[in-house]
Amino acid sequence: MSDSVKLTDDTKIERDRQPRYVWVVMGVLWCMDVMTPLTVFSIGVLLPDWTRDLAVTPFQAGLLGSVGFLGFGVMALPSSIWLTRYNPRLVVLLCALGMAASISIQAVATTVGMLLLSRFIFVLFAVSRIQVQIIFLQQWFKPRLYAVANSIEFGNRAAGQAASVALVPILVVLLGGWRMVYLVFAALLVGFSVLWVFLGRERKAVVHPGESAAQSGNPIGVLRRHKVLWLVTGSQIGAAMTFASFMTFFPTYAVEKLGISLAAVGLLFSLFPVGAIAGALCAGPLSQWIGKRKPFIWIPGIVLPVVWFALLQFDQVPILIMLLLVGGACAMAVPPILATIPLDMGLAPREVAVALGLMRTLFPLGATTGPILVGMIEERTGSLELGLMIMAPLALSLFIAGILLPETGPTGALKVGRSTRVN
Repeated sequence: MSDSVKLTDDTKIERDRQPRYVWVVMGVLWCMDVMTPLTVFSIGVLLPDWTRDLAVTPFQAGLLGSVGFLGFGVMALPSSIWLTRYNPRLVVLLCALGMAASISIQAVATTVGMLLLSRFIFVLFAVSRIQVQIIFLQQWFKPRLYAVANSIEFGNRAAGQAASVALVPILVVLLGGWRMVYLVFAALLVGFSVLWVFLGRERKAVVHPGESAAQSGNPIGVLRRHKVLWLVTGSQIGAAMTFASFMTFFPTYAVEKLGISLAAVGLLFSLFPVGAIAGALCAGPLSQWIGKRKPFIWIPGIVLPVVWFALLQFDQVPILIMLLLVGGACAMAVPPILATIPLDMGLAPREVAVALGLMRTLFPLGATTGPILVGMIEERTGSLELGLMIMAPLALSLFIAGILLPETGPTGALKVGRSTRVN
């Protein structure tokens, strides 16, 4: 009898053990991840070179900057519905090679139109790969590590964004120009693709009741069955409007109204992704430790409006440093938690991809709308400050969603699963 009990306990321990090979599979995918922000967010430091080499106009510069958001908005949801039907290893490989090819085209672009189109195609491949990547995260990680895995993933992307500002200018000097930098990026993606051929592996995930039907049918139905997903995915729209508006216009406001030099503003804004890395990496583990998700949504929903308002009032550098670090941490603490909620609900992999695809559609919608509205307000009233003041409180969308959402964390009052659906 004791041997039988011991065998049962050993079997349970083996079943609950986290496979170590996950770090190999996800490590390659996360290396591919870094290439997206390095390419997309390096526009700020490369724009002067593009203007000199390709005669980029201010309007064209705006198009080049917004095409990344547009690509995510256009492709995130369709790729989660269509591409997740196919072999995920093959889709990841083809998307990575597509990213490498489109970066190569950017590197040899001779016109603004060629550069714009190749950047758009790059983002389409990048977001498609990210959507399929969700399947591997759910296959390889145990549920207790979903939040931690999402924190690592979003922290990795925040690090890529920081590197796009700090590292790319150095590479331009070392390699003799921006074209060589992009060719190196393309070569790295080809290298990661080769690694994926040999190291990429699927793992049979635990099948929940009703998952087979969800996997074979159209996963878009999950948005009808689980109405709460609309609240999860739409919670960042207001915050996105505020974020994009301040990223676009605050440097100008700081120079003209606060009397801060442009060089100092650039240095200060490099601290925002530093805070974002810390927020992303800490949110998941802390959420898992306390057993709750909601505080990491509604607390940033209170703090962020205060941060954005305060940025408009203070010109003391130490205060601005503190505000930007706190703002970055709060802004990036939210996405890993929102991405974990569909996993907490026990949804099938394709359903999780659809939920996150909708999130990656609505966020760019807000990020595109915010700066446009601020620009319109400034044109009508002549006041940039008024436009930013109107945008600042919209981050309260996180607070509202955080209060209304059910608690799906390990110790939450409400457990959401495939057998207990939240509508």
